[in-house]
Formats: sequence, C-alpha cells, structure tokens
Amino acid sequence: MISVTLARRYARALLHLAVRQKELDRTHQELTELAATFKREPRARRYFESPNIPRAEKLEFLDSRVKPKVGRPVYGLLQLLLRRRRLDHLLAIADEFEKLAERAQGITRAIVRTAVPITDGQAETLTRTLARRTGLKVMLTREVDASLIGGALVSLDHQVIDGTLATELWRIRRHLLQARVHGRG
Repeated sequence: MISVTLARRYARALLHLAVRQKELDRTHQELTELAATFKREPRARRYFESPNIPRAEKLEFLDSRVKPKVGRPVYGLLQLLLRRRRLDHLLAIADEFEKLAERAQGITRAIVRTAVPITDGQAETLTRTLARRTGLKVMLTREVDASLIGGALVSLDHQVIDGTLATELWRIRRHLLQARVHGRG
C-alpha cells in the first residue's frame, strides 16, 4: 500500500503543474473520473497492476484510450506512474489531490454528527460559523449517529469539536468527583 506521504508528493506535483498550466478544474475533474473508473471497474485496475502485461502494451492502451480524453497534466501523471510501476496507486493519489485542490480553491470539508438529523437552517448556520472560523468555504456533510444521545460532534480538517451530551455528562461527572476528592462536596 502506498504511503500517504508518497501519494501527497505525487498529488502536490500534479497540483503545481495544473495550477501553472491554468488547468486546475479540468485536472481535478479528470483525475476524479479516472479514480471513479478504477473503483467501478476492477478489471481496469487489475490490468494496470498485473506484472504479466508488458509496460509497452499498457502505454499503448493509455495512448489510444486515455490520452485523447485527458489534459497534459493527468496524462503526464499516468505515464510517470506507469514508468515507475505505481499506476495501481492512482486512487490514493487522487484522494490526496482532491484535498490539495480544494484547499487551493479555498475549500475545506467538515462532518457534523448528531443524534437526530439537523435542519437545513442549522446546517447553514454551522457552515457560516465554520467558514468564519477557518476563512475558507466549508463543504458540510451531515451524519446521524444515535449513539451520541444529543449535541453534535464536528470534524474539521484534523480538529474535532465535541459538543455531545455524552461528553458534557462526562465533564460534569469528572468535576463532581474532583470536588468530592477535594472535600468540596
């Protein structure tokens, strides 16, 4: 399995090239579509992962089937990955590229988990609050998790904001236990 660091390195190089050639949106779309094809078509993935199929045959396939449909940045990446026998790592690279491309476009993703579905108004308010806090456009995903009892758990980048009822009850319990230990209860 490819390391995240290596996938990010390829993704950064592709991002730099796409921005320099003013093809960021196109590159993002093409790479997303290729990754979706790899996920949807296991035979395509196995074809490129197979050591039994000569590299020249794979390159011919890329030239005839893929090159006419993609721009230079994506095609260059595919050629490089094929030469280095890493085309099977396309999915990890595409995931990292998506994160970097969104960040370059001023977008970040957040997930809010609640015990019951939140309304569109609540989601909009949370999105605006997170956007003010980060200075970025926030793409919010809503998830329902009945085990939370109440409140909300928000994941934003590498940060978690825990406003769940379970956590609040735990804090109260800890406070009461500390008060008892220190003779204040």
